[in-house]
Formats: sequence, structure tokens, C-alpha cells
Amino acid sequence: MKLFDVFPERFFYLLTGPNKHLYAEALLLLFEQSRRERFGIRLDVMRDLLQELIETHRELGLEIQLDVEEESVGSDGGHGDLQISLEELSRAQANALIRRMERLKWIYLEVRDQFQQYIVLPHYTSRILSLFQELCEARTVEYQRFAFVTYEILTGQEAKRRPCFAVREARQYTLQFEQELITLYNDMKHHMEQMVQKTTIQEVLDHHFEKYKSQIVDKSYHRLKTSDHVSRYRFQILQTVQNWLLDKDLLEETIEDGLRSEFYQSREEAEADIRDALYRIEETYSGLDEIFYQIDLKHNQYLRSSYDRARYLSQQHHGLVQQLAYVLERLSGLCNNMSPDECPWPELFRLQQVEVLNEGSLFSPRRKKLPHQPAVHVVQPIPDELKKQLRQENLERMRHAITRKKVESYVFDRLGERQEMELEELAPTNLEEFLLLTYVYLFGQDGASAFELRRSSERRILHIGQYRFTNHRIVRKRRRQH
Repeated sequence: MKLFDVFPERFFYLLTGPNKHLYAEALLLLFEQSRRERFGIRLDVMRDLLQELIETHRELGLEIQLDVEEESVGSDGGHGDLQISLEELSRAQANALIRRMERLKWIYLEVRDQFQQYIVLPHYTSRILSLFQELCEARTVEYQRFAFVTYEILTGQEAKRRPCFAVREARQYTLQFEQELITLYNDMKHHMEQMVQKTTIQEVLDHHFEKYKSQIVDKSYHRLKTSDHVSRYRFQILQTVQNWLLDKDLLEETIEDGLRSEFYQSREEAEADIRDALYRIEETYSGLDEIFYQIDLKHNQYLRSSYDRARYLSQQHHGLVQQLAYVLERLSGLCNNMSPDECPWPELFRLQQVEVLNEGSLFSPRRKKLPHQPAVHVVQPIPDELKKQLRQENLERMRHAITRKKVESYVFDRLGERQEMELEELAPTNLEEFLLLTYVYLFGQDGASAFELRRSSERRILHIGQYRFTNHRIVRKRRRQH
């Protein structure tokens, strides 16, 4: 779909010309009123608000050029000799403003009960005005929220019931997160361009502390680097997405859910879009380091440019001060050759020449640095008791370490004389058994253990206590005949 298949042809004409600032404020006022009156704004109420806005502009001395020829003010319809009050003129201009909004398809007028007219916003007007208001507000972005919501969607109950919907929603939040980071980068670049155009030190300082620090550092950059850092959920999201791509059963279930929900017309379209969504999430969160690096680089460039600009302006200012001091010094020298009655300068300001010589004003030669004298290294022998204690501690730590032999013994104790068993029988009851179960997964698949882990064709996930794992089979390997 093309842009002007959504927007009317002359839609953006409203924001051009000498009255663009007035129309922009009127549109934001219209959007704010539409959020209060959700099913339509009464025309007379909106006209009164616009009339008040126009009168405020006129009181501030701002020029208003609105065509009111279509508005009948007198009985004869003429305008050349007709005298009207400022209130009537403002009302006519408010009507003209509404008519132009309707003509350019920014609003629709509906006639309802008792011939009462209401203003209704089309869907494209509501969305673009929402964007305008967001751009005008210096809002605080919670970056961690995007990662948290994405993780919750991919791992929550909704992902089990409607996996395709979860994948699509996670992609949408990921794209928003990426866009917010790119917006932060572009805002930093925009502020740097504004800062280098400042002509005084005070302007540089005001821009740095009142705009850049308050709008960028405090509300975005500092939060991104501290409390809103996404590392807490980033690797879990990547692991979830990778498991989703590798699990054929889960991927098949996601495709079937997409077809049942009528998100797609064919199986090929569903599989391509779902894979694209998962790859896009993986690509975004894998490439966050590069985005963070570019944001840090742009922040450091701004700081360096701000410092260089302030130093340049301070040196220029210092040069002017030196020139003024030179002029005053020459004037003082002229007065020294005149009598007190002839010198006119004391009547304007007091000149005083001070010359003080002290030790601090003299150059102090550098002292030669003495050669480095390292301290004598003394070897302290280790007592035999300490060596014995350390050895015992190492042995104790090795006894508690989880080894392949310990894991095999744990499995065969549960297996007994049987050839195989379900992984469910190794359900952990404490943290140590949970760690042993993790190593059963690891050693059961590397081919070097006396048992192997055979994956079940059914995707059965067990919830036992606070632990959650997939049920598979543990099979005893046959010993080779030598």
C-alpha cells in the first residue's frame, strides 16, 4: 500500500504557509479534546476552543492570516464597508480553520440527533496526531520494558496456547525496541549539531545541561546504561528463540496455530513469516553490542565537541579581554604623563597598576627524577601445616565436584537392573539433584558415557515442584565385546 492510498492528496497542505504554527497548535488541541470526547467532539465546543486559541495568538502579537470570505458576518454579505468586532473576527477565523481542516480531510463532520454537528477524526488523523504529540513531549523511555515483555511473551502461558501470536507480538516489540535505540542515536546527533552552532559559552552550557543532560542523559542514556540495561533478559531471549528454531515439533505447532488463526493464506507463507520473525528477534538481540557501541561513541563525540566548543569560545573571549586590558593600560600610561587635572579618565573609572613579584611568579626548574629503587623481595617459606591444610581443602573440593563417574553412578543406582527408564524418575528434590540432572542431559548426549539420552518423539514438559524439564528416556549402553 502506498502512502497516499491512506492519506488524502492535499492532506499535508495544512502544515504549510504562514499559519502553519497556528494550525499545528489547533491540531494538537483537537487531538487532546478527541481523547476526552472519544465518540466525537461537538462542533460548537471545538469552535469556542479554537476561537480562544486565535485570540491568544493575537494578544501575543502573532500574525494571523485566515481567509474568512466564506463566513457571512452581515446581512448583506458584503465585507468592504462592514465593521465587525475582534470577537466576531476570531469566531469567523475559527470557523474558517474548521472548514479548511474538513476540506483537506483532516476531520469529518457528522450530523446527529437534533441536527447537532460533531467532529470525528479519521483513523489516519488520529495516528499521525498521536505521533506529533509524542514528538513534542520529552518522554522517558523504559528500555528494559521491551526486553522484559518480549521474554514474557515467548516464555509465558500465551506462548503455549497461541505460539504464532506470541512470535508475532515478540517481533513487534523487538522492532519497537530497535527503533527506540536508533531514535536515541539520532537525537544525540541532532543535539551535537545544535551545540556546535552556539556562539557563546553560556549558550553551550545551557544546551548541555538544560537540553542534552535533561532530555538525553537523564531520560534515556543513563537509564539504558544502568537500571534499564537489557542484559538481564537478552541471553534468555536468544536461547528461547534458538530452541524454537531447532525444535521441529514446536515450529510445526506454531505454523498450525498461524493457519488456524487465519494469519496466513498458505503453509509456505506461514513458515516463511514465522522463521523471519524468529530470525529478526535473534538478529536484533545479537547485534545490541554494536548498537550500544555506536550510542556510546555518539555520546562521547557530543561531550568532546561540547568541550572543544566551550574552550574555543573561552579563548576567543579571553583574547577580547586581553585587548581591553591593553587599551586600559595605554590609557593609564597617558595619564601618567599628565597632571591630575588634565587626565579625564579618573572621572570615568579608576585605573590602578599593580606589579607584585613573589616566589610563586618565578619559574621553578624541574627536578630530575630519582632512579627507581625496588624493594628487596623476601621469600617467605610456607609452613608444612598450611600445605597440609590446603591439600585437604583441595581433596575435599574434588570429592564434592561433579564428575562423569559420579553422574553414571547416580544414574545406575536409579536404573538398577533395567535396560532403560524415563527421565521423570530423576525428578530433582533439591539443588544438588537438579545439578546432577543437568549433567545427565550433557553426558547422555556426548557419546562418552555408559548411558545415552534418547529424545522422546512426544514433546512432554514436566513441572515438578519448582523445576521444569522435558521428559526423555535414559538407555544403558551395551558393552563392547573385546
